[in-house]
Amino acid sequence: MTSADTPWLFDLGNSRLKGAWLRADELAQPFALAWDAPDFDAVLQVQLARWPAPTHVLIASVVSAARADRLRTALQASPQAAVLWLRSPRQGCGIINSYREPERLGIDRFLAMAAARAAADNAGVIVVGCGTALTLDLVDPAGSQREGLIAPSPDLMMSALRGATAIVEENRDAFENTQGGDDTARALREGCTRAAAALVGWYHARHCDELGDPRLWLHGGWAESLRALLEEEGHTRVRVLDNAVLRGLVLWATARNSV
Repeated sequence: MTSADTPWLFDLGNSRLKGAWLRADELAQPFALAWDAPDFDAVLQVQLARWPAPTHVLIASVVSAARADRLRTALQASPQAAVLWLRSPRQGCGIINSYREPERLGIDRFLAMAAARAAADNAGVIVVGCGTALTLDLVDPAGSQREGLIAPSPDLMMSALRGATAIVEENRDAFENTQGGDDTARALREGCTRAAAALVGWYHARHCDELGDPRLWLHGGWAESLRALLEEEGHTRVRVLDNAVLRGLVLWATARNSV
């Protein structure tokens, strides 16, 4: 990347589109926009109009073609920019991808691992994505990604309970009461969140001897809730990494020739 470059960076997740542009290796004017937000397309256009014209655009997407097309439409206002839709490589940004077919590793997971390892000064880390799905990845001190797991997030667990049980017939607001004041609402939220935290705790314990108590890096919408429960259970090496995928895109943008 040269001093004349102005990259735009986008993280297209299942719940939200996140974006920022890159200024002096730092995220500038980051924003997040829920896919179901009113006037999504108009709001996105207004946001992008505030940024300097891009030389190129880097996009990490795990969404449907229909949602990706909404960003493609917005980018038509910047025809001069080279647009790159990223896929996970075999190696890059300090991460060695262990998948037999490297592009099948979600690009969001790859970039979050890169960001967490960089934040940990290239030490071994465990990276947990707490979004629509719960993802767990080990990165050893050499940068190799190993033993990834994918499980339902607390949101998905609650959605499954709503669809497979009659709870809502007797507790109409049980799945909407996010404050947890109602007994059933509290039981649902606590049960699903603690189930996720238990999986993370087990995964960490499984690799403690191997990596010497590796730091846990959490990112995504449930990260703060999981951190609170993990710290309650005695895990002291837990950190939340905000905008992990965008931070990984910064690493990609600043070292494109090595990816």
